[in-house]
Amino acid sequence: MRCPSLLQALAGASLLPLAAVAPAQEQASGQPESRPAETYLDLQAGLGFSTNPELRLNGRSSGFGRISAYGFHGWSTERSASSVSAYVENTSYFRQLGNRQLLSLEANNTTQVSEKARVFGNLGFSADYGNQLSSRFFSAPGYTIPADPVIPETSVIVVSPDLVALSQRQYRVFGRGGASFVISPRDSLNVSIGAQRAWFKGGATVGSDLLDYNLYDTSVAWRRQVNERLSAGVRFSGSRSDYTQGRAITSYGPQLTADLQLDEQTQLGGAIGFVRTERNYGAPGIDRTSTDLAFDASICRDLEYERFCGRVARRTQSAAIGTAPTTSSLVADYSRRLSARDQVQASVSFVTTEGVAEFETGRQNFYSVAGSFDRKISPRLSAGVNLAARRYTFAGPDPKTDIGGSLFIRNRFGSVR
Repeated sequence: MRCPSLLQALAGASLLPLAAVAPAQEQASGQPESRPAETYLDLQAGLGFSTNPELRLNGRSSGFGRISAYGFHGWSTERSASSVSAYVENTSYFRQLGNRQLLSLEANNTTQVSEKARVFGNLGFSADYGNQLSSRFFSAPGYTIPADPVIPETSVIVVSPDLVALSQRQYRVFGRGGASFVISPRDSLNVSIGAQRAWFKGGATVGSDLLDYNLYDTSVAWRRQVNERLSAGVRFSGSRSDYTQGRAITSYGPQLTADLQLDEQTQLGGAIGFVRTERNYGAPGIDRTSTDLAFDASICRDLEYERFCGRVARRTQSAAIGTAPTTSSLVADYSRRLSARDQVQASVSFVTTEGVAEFETGRQNFYSVAGSFDRKISPRLSAGVNLAARRYTFAGPDPKTDIGGSLFIRNRFGSVR
C-alpha cells in the first residue's frame, strides 16, 4: 500500500541535487600555526549570459547583471585557529526572471586544549537557488581548517543527494563539533556529532513542509600510525533524518580507513565498509531496510602556488523527499597562481542517484563544470571571466543544459594577499 497524498505531492516536483560547504575537522596531533589576523572584503560586479539559469524543462535564456560581496576574518594563536566568512549575491535577469539572491555564512574553530586533545567546531547557514552556489568561486586563505578525508562529512556533504523542485529556494543551517585525542604514541581517537535543518520555499510544494527535514549524525573513528607515511583504522558512523507525516530514515555502519602521505604535498585517504539503512515512510506496507556498500576516497596536493583535491564516494543517505537513495559522486577542485598577477580556478562535480521504487523515481544525474580566470590590475583591483555549465538528466524529458559566463571586476578592501 502506498501513501497517495505523499506520492501525488512529490510527483509534481522537478528534481535536482544540492551542493554545500564541507565542515571543519582536524586531528589531535600538530599545533595550529600562529599567523597575523587577516580581514578583507571583496566587492564584485559583472555582466553575463545563461542559457537556462533555473534548469527548467521550458527554461529560457537570459542576460544578467550580478553584484556580490565576500568577507573574511581569520585569526590564530599558538593553540587555536578561527575564521568567519560570508558571501552574498544578487543576480538580476533581464528576461522577466526577476532577481535571485544567494547567501553563505560559515564559522570555524579548532583549539588545542592540551598536548593530547583538540576540539573543533563549525557553524553555517546557506540560502541557494537551483544549485547556483556550486558554480561560485569564493574561498578563505590559509585559516580554513582542512577536513579529515577519512571522517564522513554527513552533516554538510560536498554533493548532496537532495532532490527538490528547481523552482524552490533551499535553506540550510548546520553545525558540527567534536574532539580528537592522542591515546598513545601511535593511536588517536576522533569523535564528532553534527546536525542540520533543511527547508524549502516555493515551487510545487508551496505552503507545505513535505520536503523539510532535520538530520543528526555522529562518528567515532580510531586510527593507528603504521609508519611515517601510512595510518589505518576503523570508524563507525550513524545518522537519523526526521520528516513530517511520521517519516524517518536511520542509517549506520562501520568502515575500514587508511591514509597515505605520498610526499610532503600529497595525501591519499580512503575508507570502505557498509551502511545499513532503515526507511520508515509513515505508511504501512512500504517500509524497507537494506544493507549497501559504502566507500570514499580522496587525493589532495597542496603546493605554494597550486592546489588540487579530488574525491569520490558512494553511500546510501537521506534525501529531501524522505527517501534514502544510493548516491555516487565525483568532485574535483583545482586552483593555480600562474604569475604574480594571474590566477585560474576550476571545479567539476558529477552525482548520480539511483531510483527509489517506492516513490516511482528513476535514476537522476547532475553534472557541473565551472572555471574562472582573473588578473590583478592593481594590488586591490582585478578583473576576469567566469564560465560554467550544468546539466540535469532523469527518466523523462530533460531540461536543456545551462551554459553561461560572465565578465567581472573586483575590488578588495582590507588585507591584500
